[in-house]
Amino acid sequence: MKYLGCVLLVLSGYVMAEEVYYCSDNHNGANGFYNNKQTGQYERAVFHENKFKMKLQDDGNIVIDNQGFGKDLYICSTPYDGVITEIFKNAKSCADDNHNGWFFNFNTNTGKYVYLRASGYVFGDGDDVETRIGTCTKF
Repeated sequence: MKYLGCVLLVLSGYVMAEEVYYCSDNHNGANGFYNNKQTGQYERAVFHENKFKMKLQDDGNIVIDNQGFGKDLYICSTPYDGVITEIFKNAKSCADDNHNGWFFNFNTNTGKYVYLRASGYVFGDGDDVETRIGTCTKF
């Protein structure tokens, strides 16, 4: 029984390693191009600011909760890994695991992010092209 308690204590540390953040776009921080269905052209746009939850997993990857539209896994790496590690040690450069042209860059120290959805125009699926900047705070 004593050993079971030790095992549970060690495993609880792994569960607690994941960090949950609440994120929101900056005011006027959501811009891009929307697909005007009437003309078939992409036009400049300012989008409504989004708020979402993000989980920084213990494996270094990120899961973003899209407010009832499911959760997206972003596979992350350190930018310029091995080159200037001190500058980028808190940085994460992440790509959606569906390889759909969605990217999320995040600084764990400042909480700043850039969220990019950049596939609609290229892939021809009609999705808007969005660039969002904002900040995340830990729950």
